[in-house]
Amino acid sequence: MGHVGDAVLHNLTRNGFRVSAINDIDLSKCGGYTNDIKILRSAREVAAECDVVVTGLPKPPDVRAAFEGADGLLAGMAEGKVWIDHTTTDFGQNVEFESALREKGAFLLEAPITGGLDALRKGQMAVWVAGDKTTFKECEPILEASYSTVMYTGRMGTAMIPKVMSNMLCCAQVVAMGEILMIAKRSNLDLTTFWHVIRSSSGTSFLWETAGPNIFRGDFHDSFNLDLQCKDIQLCYDMAKETRTPIEFLGRMQQIYHRAQYQLGDDRGCYSPPRLMEEALGDKLQTEGFEEWSYDVENHDGALHVKHKGIEFPK
Repeated sequence: MGHVGDAVLHNLTRNGFRVSAINDIDLSKCGGYTNDIKILRSAREVAAECDVVVTGLPKPPDVRAAFEGADGLLAGMAEGKVWIDHTTTDFGQNVEFESALREKGAFLLEAPITGGLDALRKGQMAVWVAGDKTTFKECEPILEASYSTVMYTGRMGTAMIPKVMSNMLCCAQVVAMGEILMIAKRSNLDLTTFWHVIRSSSGTSFLWETAGPNIFRGDFHDSFNLDLQCKDIQLCYDMAKETRTPIEFLGRMQQIYHRAQYQLGDDRGCYSPPRLMEEALGDKLQTEGFEEWSYDVENHDGALHVKHKGIEFPK
């Protein structure tokens, strides 16, 4: 019942689904919901109570801990039950879990998500889904309650691999963005105007549109921390090692992210590498005009399109 669990619960109830029960390793996170939602003491109890279980966990070891053991999900799963996991995790581990569930006649849908927490709360995020296709089709309405883009990718792993690669492209852009914004700042350009100029060019991207305002506000996307981002980068490293693919550029990006994590702290926002530039040069990238900024995400021909709110546009 962290950020993802809370958002998904509200999306499901808002769209007419019955949430029967919830659980978290920290039961204090389970308070504040309606009385018809049971607070259960283990993942096993939730799996026994519900037809479909939805999880969102921090790291692969957390997923394994929730799945295995006398009080784990597997112990409560039975024929026909479905587990939808939104965690960005180890797809090899998911293959193992899928096999264990199959012996019980149950199913796992690997369902990593992308687009940002604010978009998830509004049901505008994208989800990629791997696993049994018939099970996916049966659960598609549940997914459509929280996501504007729901895409089936195929066998287990075919959703997680692109999710991790997408995150790597995001991280690479964040590192480059810090350097580019600082060049503009130290060239005496107005950063707001500069940001809009790049938005109108071939250099724009979803990250330029959404990370820029976070950096300008100085929060550096504090709803997703460096510890979790570095976990995702390690997943990429593991995939590269398994496939014997050299990652010279992404390896350098990983070093920069680890330096940000160790220097600034695990809990700092995942867009924090530009802060290293700020501290090194004694120059800030914050600028006025983004205090009320937010955004919506629309699906245009399968691609994410950002609609900004709470800022002024150049005339």
